[in-house]
Amino acid sequence: MSNNFNYIVPIFNKEDVLPKTLEGIEKCSTSESKIILVVDGCTDGSEAIVDDFIKNSSHKAEKILMPNVHMLLSVNAGLKKVTSGFSIIMQDDIILKDADTENKIIELYQRMNGKLGVISFRYASNIGISSLTHRLKRKTFKGMIEEKDFIKGPDDYANYPEGNYGNFYPRMSAINGPNCIPWNLLSQSGVLDEKLAPYGFDDPEYCLRSLKLGFINGLFPVHYQSEIEWGGTRRSKSFANATSRIHKKNRIYIYKKHNVFLKQYLKEQKINKSLETL
Repeated sequence: MSNNFNYIVPIFNKEDVLPKTLEGIEKCSTSESKIILVVDGCTDGSEAIVDDFIKNSSHKAEKILMPNVHMLLSVNAGLKKVTSGFSIIMQDDIILKDADTENKIIELYQRMNGKLGVISFRYASNIGISSLTHRLKRKTFKGMIEEKDFIKGPDDYANYPEGNYGNFYPRMSAINGPNCIPWNLLSQSGVLDEKLAPYGFDDPEYCLRSLKLGFINGLFPVHYQSEIEWGGTRRSKSFANATSRIHKKNRIYIYKKHNVFLKQYLKEQKINKSLETL
């Protein structure tokens, strides 16, 4: 597999932090890497920052314009441009800090002998089936998936058990950007499931497809910077209400799509729940 890298950055109204995000990618990637910037309905100065970056960058960089479709469809717009190598799905408020990131990723995938699927630099979890009690709290009898046994890298602020830089921690699902998808998985599995659009639980759905193909997913912490106050440009009371409804729908959809495989996998596999490494 080719060792080139494709950085996919969905962007929505992040003019304050975006220059640092793009600078971090430049510093932590080789000049052969490609940077795909998806401007997703921005109403601030983000697009002008993107245009200036493309003009002055030493990297191969291109802009895609999307009409405020949220992250999933923006990520897919970028993934559809990839034809080889590793795809790093970024967030517009993550600043990469490890200049040796690409070499570490290549070494990890080589060490796993082609068995490694999706990795997250941020956090990961296992996937379970929601109990009846949890389903009733969400006012449904329908089967749903649940995330559990979370683990995070040192730079994330979530209240989960913490792994160490440079170690790989197997979990069923790699969650939230930056995520890395290798070409041998992307070429077989395709892009994110657009029935989950506009957002929510696309990572575990994709990782279930990865598991079906025999890959291993998990957490691989690297250095980055992200502050909680940088996020939330789409957040509002109406957005929060919509999120709850969409997440419920997507949890049910994923269960319906993958429940036969998921039940068998949970029955047969030894699921990692601790700070075990490979």
